[in-house]
Parts: sequence; structure tokens; C-alpha cells
Amino acid sequence: MSRSRSGVWLRRRAGAVTAATVLAVVVLLALLGPWLAPHAPGAVLDMPYAPTGGDAPLGTDHLGSDVLSRFLAGGRPLVLSAVGALAVAYLLGAGLGMAAALRGKAVDTAVLRLVDVLLSLPSFLLLSVVVVAVGRGNGGVALATAVVLFPEVVRVVRAATLQALQHDYVEAAVARGESTRYVLVREVLPNLLPVLAADAGVRFVGAAFTVATAAFLGYGAQPPAADWGLMILENRDGLALQPLAVLVPATGILVLLLSANLLVDALLPTARTPPRRRSAPHTATAAEETGALVLRIRDLTVDADGRRVLDGVDLDVPRGRVLALVGPSGSGKTTLALAAFGELGPGLTPVSGEVRLAGRSVLGLRPRRLRSLRARHAAYVPQDPRTSLAPTLRVGAHIGEFLRARGVPRAERPDRIRAALRTVHLPDDDAFLRRRPHELSGGQRQRVALAAALAHDPDLLVLDEPASALDPVTAAALLAELARIRDQGGPAVLLIAHDLAHVAAVADEIAVLEDGRVAERGPAEQLFAAPASEPARRLVVAARPARTPRISLGTGDPALSVRGLSAQRGGCTVLDGIGLEVPAGGCLSVVGPSGGGKTTLLRCLAGVHPAWTGELRLGERPLPPGVRSRPREDLRRLQLVPQDPYDSLNPRHTVERIVARPLHLFRPALDAEARRAEVHRLLERVGLTAAHAELRPGQLSGGQRQRAALARALAAEPRVLLCDEATSALDAPTAATVLTLLDELRRDLGLALVVVTHDMTVPVRLGGHLAVLADGRIRESGPVERVVTAPADEVTARLLSALPKVPGPAPYERTLP
Repeated sequence: MSRSRSGVWLRRRAGAVTAATVLAVVVLLALLGPWLAPHAPGAVLDMPYAPTGGDAPLGTDHLGSDVLSRFLAGGRPLVLSAVGALAVAYLLGAGLGMAAALRGKAVDTAVLRLVDVLLSLPSFLLLSVVVVAVGRGNGGVALATAVVLFPEVVRVVRAATLQALQHDYVEAAVARGESTRYVLVREVLPNLLPVLAADAGVRFVGAAFTVATAAFLGYGAQPPAADWGLMILENRDGLALQPLAVLVPATGILVLLLSANLLVDALLPTARTPPRRRSAPHTATAAEETGALVLRIRDLTVDADGRRVLDGVDLDVPRGRVLALVGPSGSGKTTLALAAFGELGPGLTPVSGEVRLAGRSVLGLRPRRLRSLRARHAAYVPQDPRTSLAPTLRVGAHIGEFLRARGVPRAERPDRIRAALRTVHLPDDDAFLRRRPHELSGGQRQRVALAAALAHDPDLLVLDEPASALDPVTAAALLAELARIRDQGGPAVLLIAHDLAHVAAVADEIAVLEDGRVAERGPAEQLFAAPASEPARRLVVAARPARTPRISLGTGDPALSVRGLSAQRGGCTVLDGIGLEVPAGGCLSVVGPSGGGKTTLLRCLAGVHPAWTGELRLGERPLPPGVRSRPREDLRRLQLVPQDPYDSLNPRHTVERIVARPLHLFRPALDAEARRAEVHRLLERVGLTAAHAELRPGQLSGGQRQRAALARALAAEPRVLLCDEATSALDAPTAATVLTLLDELRRDLGLALVVVTHDMTVPVRLGGHLAVLADGRIRESGPVERVVTAPADEVTARLLSALPKVPGPAPYERTLP
């Protein structure tokens, strides 16, 4: 670690320990002080304002009482009142904030109006009004302080809850019919605790300050009670005669607030850079001397808690070339890509090796120089187009921020912004520049992020799974854009992907990672034609689906049928007259471009998007639109498997608790031992073991998480499974195993599957029926084999033509119109 960074970190650690020690001493002194006082707080020992000495080592106050005894006895009311006020504020504020976020509409409006009214009143006025209403004294001040803190707590909790409610595990809980109390207490609150704990540390300082101020104003403890704030009020007129009567309690308040504040500041997370190591002098290669070689990695080895994450990795990426990093989840792709920027995540430690960006070593570089190097030479495009852009910034302002941070003069920015948009084939007119992210499609958002990264002409561009969240047409267009930029002599590109087929057409070279090692590296054609390693062979096989779609239409009456379903969102119609059905034991795949309404359709079926009309039947039983109106038996028979395996399981719960929850809800007759046995049976059914039950989601791979999500859904013994993009976040071999598992469950248990996906290879693997959904309408439907070999609609043809072109046999024969 560099001396400057090491010194900063050690100073912060020493500061945290010192602040914690001082705060603990002050709090203990305040709580235990009444028992340590040498005299009764109200006992008169000498004349008023007597000097130090004798029975009064700190002198006496305005009544002749011992200042030391009153100081020792006066801290407890301050600390207890502050803690009590904080507890009441969080108890009420957290409850109302979470309820407002979850229930929305009228409840949210009412809570926010109440908060607005309280915030519109000055804190001193609000404090005074409440004290007058409830009466003076410690209890009144504590309640008034809670009222002062309450509005801000509601806003913080509501904002954090709104963010938590976006997680798939919350939607899964709502879809299976969990009560509001369970969702808030079991699913949301555990994930809010870190945020609330950090916020509470800051607000304790405010609470203590407010309580002390109230006591100084005479609102708190009344004479002859001992209180630090009251001592300052009572003895202020004798400051010149006996300053200790004022300075001692003032010092106590100051040390309490200052130590608490310093402790909170010291505990805030800070970035840490990897250790700075002495290395042998570097001899520049010819490519580096001419600027052609942008990224050079040699023998890079990284450990995490004794586990090797990267092991002796060597890579070279010259300008104008695309190197794709491909491998299963957990193989080290993202760690390697971030190491190119000199960044390593928490707990990761570089053991050996060197990373050079534009000829400069980045590991251990001083933070300021590292930021400067990255700003000049590198750019990064994150994975998810939904979160890659700041929601409050317009397109022009977003790209402008990138240029401003890199020192581009203000006068040059408008032309650079428009040029960057033209580079990625986006409009550069004023109307488009004024759009916000929610007014863009997924492909447009990803292109805007790419334009921002390219605006300052970086030497290295890192793209993290740029096509994983896009439909085939949009993904193909984005990758074609990347190929065009490369052909025009663009930057060196490091492309992270989990699907070999997607990068085959754009990558100059492909590096296959397995367990932190480069298992194989070479041109795409060579890798597909003759893979030399087992990891590469698995990826090639997974990139080539079966030539003929599986035929599995199911038999019998419909397990689920939809007639005339129309849905609205934000005043706009997003689904119009949808009619679908899936038989028992059958599979219905719904595919289509991004924004076509696929996920909204699945949410309507699950009952978590109740703003729809039409007819939905589960077998012969009609289902109400909203999940709250559906009988428990119908909730049991229709289960949702959310999209993202990294977000569908609550990170605070163990796998056993996650899978057991539907057993509590739908099979209450099982006792604790029977539930545990059933959890183990379900885990084994989806290919996990009993040992996985004790783990938390963070300890599982992506495929294991998706299997655990399937086990949770199967615990309810459903008749229909709703699967939302079940494989989009998984690498190709893992996705293939999950699809195989779904097919086995369908055949063995007679489950009906409704699978929403943007990947046309999914219905080919699963078979059954295929429905193409675009612009809120079913454009085409029928058996998978007919639709993929003879599409009758232009949208279907585009989706099929956008499938990745891989060397070797075609995934299936088809004739396009």
C-alpha cells in the first residue's frame, strides 16, 4: 500500500478507535455518574459561586451546590432523552415511511403531506409548540425532539424502502400473497438496517444537541434537578465569578457531540487501493512506445480470503482491437476488467503481477494520479441500461458531465456531445438532448452510455455485459455499432460476456476464463472450429442449440388461459387484447423486443400489476386482477420465478429460510422437522444439496441461486410456473442446465410453464408454443417449430435474423419471408 494511502487509512482507523473510546467514556460517565457523585446534587455545601477546593473540587454553583456532583448526575437525562427520542422517531418514522412506500397512492400522499407540514415549521417553533402542549420536563423534551426528528426519518426510510421494493425478492413475496406486515418486517427491514444504523449515528448528534438546547431554554429538567443544559442556563450570570459552573457541563456536551460525530465520519466506508509493490524496471515494448498497446497485464494474481480469484493472467489489448472475456459466473471476468482500471473490490488483494494502462502501472498508483490516468485514457460502460444513466440528468447533461470531469472546455462540449451521439447512430437534435432516461428505450440508453464513454476519445473501453439485458434485435444493433467503431480505428475494447455466441461476430480475440485462469485464447473462428480446452468446448456446445426445436405441446385442458387482456401503465395502454393459453404439462414462451410488454404481461398474470382488464382463468377458476383479491389456494397454484437470480433471493436470509417460507404459508400442517426435511428434498430435486440450505445467497453462484428460486416456487406445489427471463443473467452452460431442469420439472410434475424471454434460443430448447409480443399485441403465435422455420410476421423475422451468427452448423433450419 502506498505511504500516503496507508497513512490515511491508519489515521482514520486510529481516529475511529479514539472517538469510540471517548464516546464510550462520556456515555458511561453520564449513565453511572449519579452513583459516582460525592454529594447529593441538590446539597448546599458553601456560598454561591465558591472557588475550587475542600468538599467542592470544582467549586459551587449559583445555589452553593457542588459543581462536580451536579455534573456527574446531569449527564444521564441528556443521554437517555436523546436515545429515547431517537428510538421513538425511528419506530414511528420507519413504520410510516415503509408503509407509504409499499402502499403508495393515498397512503403515500397522506404521509408526505404530514411530513411537509412538519418540515415547513422551524425546528425551534415545533419544539416549543410540542413542549407547551405536553408539558415541560425530560419526557416532554424527548417527545418534542422525536417530533422534530420524525419528518426526516420518514423521508429517509421511504426513499430507502422504495429502492428496496425494486428487488425481485420483494415482488416474489407480494406475488405469493404475503401480508404487508411480513413484506415490511421480514423482506424489507433487514435490508434497511445498515442504512438506518448509519443514519441513526448522525441523528443521535442532532438529538443530543436538540435535548441540550431545550434544557438550556428551560424546557427540560426543572430546578433543583441536575442537567447539563440546565446548569449552563442557571450559572450563565456567574460566568465571571465561577466559570467552571458553565464550562464543565458545556465541555461535557461538546465532547459527547464531537466524539459521536467523529466516530460516524470515521466509520463511513472509504475506498482502499491495492498495496503498492516494488517491481522490476519495465522495458517498454515497441507497441507501447508507439501507443498501439493500450493495456498490458502480466502474471496478475489476486486472492480473496485465501481463495484465488485470478491466477497468473497475461493479456495484451492493442488499440483498434476487441478482446472478449468469456466464462461462467465467478470465473473472474469482472475482477480482471476492473483491474485494468487499477480497481479491486473489497477483500481482494493483489499477490503478484503488473497491470499497465497506456504505459503506466496502475496497481498501487496514488489515488489522484490514478483518477487522472483513467480520466485521460479509459472509459467504462456498465451492464444494466436501466441504471447506467442518472435518472435526473437529460441526455445532453449526462454526456456533458463526462466531458466536464475530463477537463473539456465548456465551449467545446456541445459539438463533442452531438458528435458522440452521431458516432453511435443516435439523433443529435435538441429534442433528443432534452430527453431523460425514462423516455428512452433500453437500446437507446445503452447507446447513450456508450456515447458518453466515447465522447473524450479514450484509449481503452471496457463494456460489462452490454447486451445481456437487451432483446436480440437491439443487442445485434449495439454489437454491430461496436464493430463499426472498431473498424474505424477506435479504442482498445475489453468486452465482458457470458455468451460466446454474442461476441463471436465482433471480437478479434476471445479469452476463455475458468477459475481465474485463461483456459484458452485465440481468434473466434479458431475457437469455434477447434476448441483446445474443456471450458471452451462447453461454451461452444452451449452456443449451438439443437438443430430441431423440441416438440412438447402438453395435453388436456388449459392450465392457464387469458382472453382480451389489456393493461395500462402511466395512462398509456401497454397491452391490448392479449389472448393466450397453456395446457397442463405444456410450455408457452413469450418473446419480443424490449418495451413490448412481456414483463408487464407476466406481472398481470401474477397479480402484481392489477391495472388490467380482461379474463384470466387458472384451470376453470377465474382469477381477480390483484394478488390481494385472490384466494390462497389460487396463489399456491400460480408461482412466479423472478428474472434476476442475483436479486430474487433475500441476501439476509439463508436458503433454508427462503425455501421454507412457502411451506409456512401454504402447508401449515408441517412441523419444523418436516419442513426441514421437505426443504432438503426440494433442494435435491433442483440439483442442490442439503449443505446449500445453510448458505446465504451471496455464497451461491448464479445458477445455484436460480435453482434455489425454483425450489422456493416448487415448495407451494404449483400447477403453473411464471418464469421471467430465467436465463438472461446466466452464462451459456449454466443457462442450458437451468432450461434442462425446467423441462424436467414440466415433464415429471406436469407443470405448465409460461416463460418470458428475449432470447429466441430458449423456446427452441423448451419447445411447446411460441407467442411473439411487440407493441403490446400478439403478432404471431403457434408451435415453436412452425414459428421459427416459417415466421409469418416481420417482428418474428427480425428476431430470428438477429440471432448470433456462430461458426459451424446453424442452430436450426429456417426460411425467412
